[in-house]
Amino acid sequence: MAERTFRLPDLGEGLTEAQLVAWRVREGDQVDVNAPLADVETAKAVVVIPSPYAGTVQKLHAKPGETVAVGAALITIAAESTPHPDPPPQRGRETEAPANLVGYGPGSGPQSTIRRRARVTSVASEPAGDVRAAPFVRQLARERGIDLSTVTGTGPGGRITRADVEAAAGPATPTKVAAASTDGEKRISVVGIRKAIARQMVRSVSTIPQFTEFAIFDATRLMAARELQKTAGRSMTPLPYFIEAMVKAVRAYPMLNSSWDDSRDEIIVKQPINVGIAVNTAQGLLVPVLRNAHTLDLDAISRESARLIEGARAGSLGPGDMSGGSITITNVGASGPVETGTPIISPPECCVVAFGAI
Repeated sequence: MAERTFRLPDLGEGLTEAQLVAWRVREGDQVDVNAPLADVETAKAVVVIPSPYAGTVQKLHAKPGETVAVGAALITIAAESTPHPDPPPQRGRETEAPANLVGYGPGSGPQSTIRRRARVTSVASEPAGDVRAAPFVRQLARERGIDLSTVTGTGPGGRITRADVEAAAGPATPTKVAAASTDGEKRISVVGIRKAIARQMVRSVSTIPQFTEFAIFDATRLMAARELQKTAGRSMTPLPYFIEAMVKAVRAYPMLNSSWDDSRDEIIVKQPINVGIAVNTAQGLLVPVLRNAHTLDLDAISRESARLIEGARAGSLGPGDMSGGSITITNVGASGPVETGTPIISPPECCVVAFGAI
């Protein structure tokens, strides 16, 4: 049995670091190959890191909440076998990422097992890996001292939600609030996805000239088409119709699907129409990408956009689902009687289209 130190792999898209959200193992645990080790959050998504070795966990090299550089030591395992060679030490990056990096969410994690040594644990101990809860829900449970194995999930498939944890915890005590803020201020650390969102928004307003055009359209025929879909047994939200209409507009005006190359003073007109769909989630605003939307019919747009939206909210999308957009759509009317707004363009795109309430 040899000790193997597994380093944080390259998670793709040029990412150089990730925040450790939660460990799914403890020192002394027995793990199989591809057993889930940890949840880490990058600027793109939260992913599960699987084990490349079978053996006993010897050391955890980082604590939840810490930022780990790509190539830095993550975990040491006394390996029973070595199906993959040790990743060589890197200066900030690794050349290859291990297979099966997945997003979090129900059914998204690797299926190999973790065998835990018997020990006395407190109610605030890390929940078992088979508890259906996203990493940010697990982190909230730890902060509130809630054992997730005692919480009944009300989300899809029995998944435990933020509301379930807050209900189990009860109202926050006034003493904790006072201790956290003695001078009338509260500072919140911004990391991972929220940090990336903040940087993108600042970059947008500081580098892209902002111009907004408002227009009102008659949606009578659109709503009639939806009713026809319902009579055929296919319920569809307005979003697929919006995307289909936007794709037609982009094909008529290709410059909407372009970006500016500042280094060469050139406009890059994109051929594929990859539509970013703005989705409000518990982690912040995420923009999964509907690829090659110009090749999809209305039904395919509906199915794929629904998959992306559900995955964004459940946290089951990987970095590849969150990159490569060429134009973005946001449905502000879905949040209530919001008729219009001025959305912020996501660099390096040059256009974002907002649809208000019908």
